[in-house]
Amino acid sequence: MNNRGEYLSRLKDQKFQVVIVGGGINGAVSAAALAASGVKVALIDRADFAGVTSQESSNMVWGGIKYLQTYEIPLVWNLCGSRNHMLEAFPNRIKAISFLAAIGPTAPFGRFLGGAGTILYWILGRFKTKPPKVYSPEETIEIETLINPAGLKGSVRYDDALLVDNDARFVWDFVKNASEHGAVTTNYVSMQDATRENDLWTLHLKNELNNEQFDVTAEIVINAGGPWGKDLTQKFHDQTIHQLALSKGIHLVVPRLTTNNRVLAFFDDKGRLFYVIPMKDRSVIGTTDTRVDDPVSEVTDQDREFVLEQANRCLNLATPLTKNDIISERCGVRPLVVKGKKDVSKIEWTALSRKHEIEVNKKTKIITIFGGKLTDCVNVGEEVVDFVKKLGIRITKIKKWYGEDKQDKYQDFISEFKSISNVSESDVEFVAPAIWRRHGNESFEILKSFRENNDYLERIFPELELTFGECVYIVKNEMVQKPEDLWRRRTAISLIRSAEEISQNRLVQRVNSLI
Repeated sequence: MNNRGEYLSRLKDQKFQVVIVGGGINGAVSAAALAASGVKVALIDRADFAGVTSQESSNMVWGGIKYLQTYEIPLVWNLCGSRNHMLEAFPNRIKAISFLAAIGPTAPFGRFLGGAGTILYWILGRFKTKPPKVYSPEETIEIETLINPAGLKGSVRYDDALLVDNDARFVWDFVKNASEHGAVTTNYVSMQDATRENDLWTLHLKNELNNEQFDVTAEIVINAGGPWGKDLTQKFHDQTIHQLALSKGIHLVVPRLTTNNRVLAFFDDKGRLFYVIPMKDRSVIGTTDTRVDDPVSEVTDQDREFVLEQANRCLNLATPLTKNDIISERCGVRPLVVKGKKDVSKIEWTALSRKHEIEVNKKTKIITIFGGKLTDCVNVGEEVVDFVKKLGIRITKIKKWYGEDKQDKYQDFISEFKSISNVSESDVEFVAPAIWRRHGNESFEILKSFRENNDYLERIFPELELTFGECVYIVKNEMVQKPEDLWRRRTAISLIRSAEEISQNRLVQRVNSLI
């Protein structure tokens, strides 16, 4: 997988049935679904896969409970169904988790309405999660002492789901599946321009690592540019009936605040939900919802102050959080779908639906994906296959294009792992399941490296489950071109460890020397 030169040679001057521009979650699932359907497809991204919006999510695979506030019942019904399906397809990578929502002084409703809302959410979720429960203020504080009791009206508990590893890692799984089914997937390749002649698209591409330029042709192009979707539309000289409003969301990663594995939900002083989410031995606080015009955004001092202020107001902390507690930051721009030629700058973006839209230009054979969420990504892939079929591409029997490897070899893997000479009980309980979760049947290759190299079992950071040997495997097999591809996207190390800790880590530097 890391032989990028081989992928480039399979890309240059070749003709494809479909070329997908944009390697976030929408592009990745489209490539995986199409390749498994027998379509000759290429996927390119001008940076690394999942390098923008798809690496900045809350890591939640959820039914969208907050959309009940805007009465989007059909959207919540569909998202809950998708969440349930994802839990079944990815039993190790996605786990059910409890949410405890504090109904404090800024909540837009009281305990009774909150309880009714969670019951409705449970019903819309087809009763697949644990039944919700309503707690009094006293019961809430007994359950979770971290919640500030001032003005507390009670709380509600409901269940949703969370990615065990990071979102960008999840996107990579689809890129890998696409490649295994024959797709040509290449990162750091940008589209400079596109022309259409004789019913074929010619895409003028550039290798961003050495500036080499070349062309590919395609019968159909898919615009999966996320927040840059409109920019690509202009390069394709396409007119769409949908447009985008951009909303910035930020998260701050701080030392672990909770002692249990649950998500805490609160309402900020504007009545909007924000969360304290566990991430390994850290906590993630967010998200915000700020209107922006530029797909490239950064965390501002105002953003930091707002999130820290809300956390300190809602949490019963012995010492208030300050900027010095911030380990890392996440900043993503959500592309929200607007239909028609309205003036986007005058739209109340917080009321915009979070559902995706797929638009097809039958004349020029352009498919544009607007919006989308991790939760309903499989639906996006399947819808894209249907549209490609309607545009004249023959679809063969669809093979399995998502989900984890069968679990029948897991016990064999654990048994072999235990037989390694220098393995500890902690490694068996902590490291082995993590390797299997991320790599499935490929885990046996990592085991082989542990046997051949005594130091490969050493953990990058002793408190975490990531080993030197797994990092070497990722560098060699997962198209890592830059250190941030590994530490930010294939793993979440740069989210849960400070830049200083990473720069001073000898194993990190040893791995970086291999990139």
